[in-house]
Amino acid sequence: MTAKNISRLTHVEEREIDRLFHAVPGAAAVTRLSAVETVRARILLSVEHGLLIPGGKLPSTDLIAAGLEVSDITARRGLESLVEDGVLERRRGRAGGTFVAQKPPKINDVAVQAYLEDVPAVRILIDQRSLMESAIAAQAAQNATEAQCQELEALIRQSANAANWHEHHIPDTKFHRLVAEISGLAEVPAYLSNYESLLKYFVPYPQEKLVEGRGHHQQLVEAFRNRDSLAAMSVTREHVDALRREMFFGLHVANPSLSE
Repeated sequence: MTAKNISRLTHVEEREIDRLFHAVPGAAAVTRLSAVETVRARILLSVEHGLLIPGGKLPSTDLIAAGLEVSDITARRGLESLVEDGVLERRRGRAGGTFVAQKPPKINDVAVQAYLEDVPAVRILIDQRSLMESAIAAQAAQNATEAQCQELEALIRQSANAANWHEHHIPDTKFHRLVAEISGLAEVPAYLSNYESLLKYFVPYPQEKLVEGRGHHQQLVEAFRNRDSLAAMSVTREHVDALRREMFFGLHVANPSLSE
């Protein structure tokens, strides 16, 4: 299997790997939720954790769709349902758009509850990603060309220049998928299934909180240039381990006031 044909799986391959992956005991599954419900849950979790602040403006619907990896119509329906619930509000005019309500109500949403019930499985996904991504980074350090390192750095710059999390998410995921391509390992499809399963649980983050992750990415590129597999593995483990603090279930530990 070459790097060129593992960048993105076909829909048939994605479905089959996803089916097998979620058959593994303890693997995460939010499959009982509709795509619209996942949009609701991820936006609600961001609002509840203060990542999307009262009165804050949301990006355009197409950017939200790209960031959450759903269709535009799915994103629109999810947002409209939250407008109906009073969590979000629409404003007309030149400065209009979709905003978080000044006093969003606390909603006992079944989709959010499903996410919370999956926390033990998400932790397992993080463990699996840490192991697989470390091996991928180690091999990529032996394979990466200067042109590929420059391509990775271009993605880091795109992320840094993004106006919001949704815009950042696009080059960020391309970065991880390109690293997987560079490794050329036969196990990459299984890794991509793990990686994309975790993406379903990511919630929108303020752009300023993403600086550390971009720093890890730059350190990884430098390890590639130096052909330093040990350094690549070390920074990868640190990068993935941050998910334990930064994903929705880790925020209460980092900020106990959120539980009050």
